[in-house]
Amino acid sequence: MSPWLQNTIFGVLALLAVVSSLLVVTRKNPIYSALFLIVMFSTISGIFLLLDASFLGFMQLLVYAGAIMVLYIFVIMLINPREGDLPPEGGFTDKGVAAGIALIVFSLLAFAIGKSEVLAQLASSGPFPARPLPSPTHGEIAAFGLELFQRHLLVFELASILILVGIVGAVHLTLRRKAGAALPESSEDAPDDAGETRGRELIDV
Repeated sequence: MSPWLQNTIFGVLALLAVVSSLLVVTRKNPIYSALFLIVMFSTISGIFLLLDASFLGFMQLLVYAGAIMVLYIFVIMLINPREGDLPPEGGFTDKGVAAGIALIVFSLLAFAIGKSEVLAQLASSGPFPARPLPSPTHGEIAAFGLELFQRHLLVFELASILILVGIVGAVHLTLRRKAGAALPESSEDAPDDAGETRGRELIDV
């Protein structure tokens, strides 16, 4: 792929990501916000694939744009929020506070980028220093798997044990709650057998 075409695709994906992010926070209908969030995650996945990070790209597409967003949409459809149930739109003060916070965050990001070495290299007369080319397997799933199971096997096993403990704890709490619900009522609420027997004797008499 030529550098011009790669830069063009990167610009289009970046523009789509920014526009879809703005549409996520400006739509009143939560279904539309979730759909635009899927578009944003998909464009981020395309940027990862464009940067030869295939594993991150596919994980972004499968986990975020796939599983998590489908879960969000199902929850929104089950709740079925109506327009009257939505909170009232904020006034001028709330919008001013939000705009002020956004301006502060933007200023901090601009300051951090201004102090980075990238702009210093751009401002210098010389070109960028040559960097070594990444290996052909850079960013591929096979290389990621080898790195994970060779150098970080202990961390992977500890993470799997932690997930297993969470699953066992959730099952235990669920079974304990069901067992508590199935217990008979307390002695105060239970009927008095002696009283019932005495009442039957009086009725028979």
